[in-house]
Amino acid sequence: MTDSTQIGFLIENQNYGIGIMDVRAVEKWENISPVLGAPDYIKGVLNLRGELIPVYSIRRKFCLPEREVDEATKLIIVNLPEMPVAIEVDSVVGIINVSEEKKTDRPRMLNTISTEFVGHVAEVNGKIILLIDLQHLIPQEERQTMVDMLETGKE
Repeated sequence: MTDSTQIGFLIENQNYGIGIMDVRAVEKWENISPVLGAPDYIKGVLNLRGELIPVYSIRRKFCLPEREVDEATKLIIVNLPEMPVAIEVDSVVGIINVSEEKKTDRPRMLNTISTEFVGHVAEVNGKIILLIDLQHLIPQEERQTMVDMLETGKE
């Protein structure tokens, strides 16, 4: 493990982090178009400077209740090998530097299919931060579904 820089965000008052090297941008919630027949975890697509980017709902993925979109709601655009994806979050708290000694492996109680998206856990300034593993957050089959959805939309 090495020190890492994370984009910190909140969902349902829980702190999470995504490695800054995986993040392309943080955007406001706007210009989202629904997609008929899209899977539940897709809120729609974002038209970002002419590029269509699927909007992924972590709330739906985690079976959390829907929340009203407000000024704090943000989209973290992450780079996946197949395409960029916008991850909807309640708010972005900023850049967090996580030192190697503050990181621990995912606790055994989080070793389930539904929580394998947690790569590591860190304690920073007295707060527990779940560090996201994008490969497990958005598995290959969901990525392929999004690729297919975007390809179908171009026809």
